[in-house]
Amino acid sequence: MSNNAISLAKLTNSIYRCTQIYIDKELEEFRLTTGSYPYLLVLNVNEGISQNDISRRLNVDKAMSTRTIKRLTELEYVRKEHNVEDTRAYKLYITDKGKNIIPIITKIINCWASILIEGNEDKEVEISIKFLEKVLNNAEKYKK
Repeated sequence: MSNNAISLAKLTNSIYRCTQIYIDKELEEFRLTTGSYPYLLVLNVNEGISQNDISRRLNVDKAMSTRTIKRLTELEYVRKEHNVEDTRAYKLYITDKGKNIIPIITKIINCWASILIEGNEDKEVEISIKFLEKVLNNAEKYKK
């Protein structure tokens, strides 16, 4: 692997880790984490989806979704209803408590994004985003 490729891997890993630390700290008072808040964002615009569907959308395994949904239900951010068409499945809904925290989550994410791009020109950010989209596209080809 070339030095550039190694540097890219290290940098993306470091950015990811810093992101987790920042967001986890900001969400701590709500008892949410970087692993749980995406469920609320998805449910906020896709109410009534199944647990399997949310797992696919978030690219996580079903066991992880089961644990996270259980936790979000205990925290009263999410509620489950039996699916009348498939009695083995549940439909997931975001509660009012969950809806009320969406603007806070969005603000935290936007603040972090601003921190990440601080000191960079718009053109640099645009080029970086296009590059990272290509990198992600390449990575997704091999994740299976």
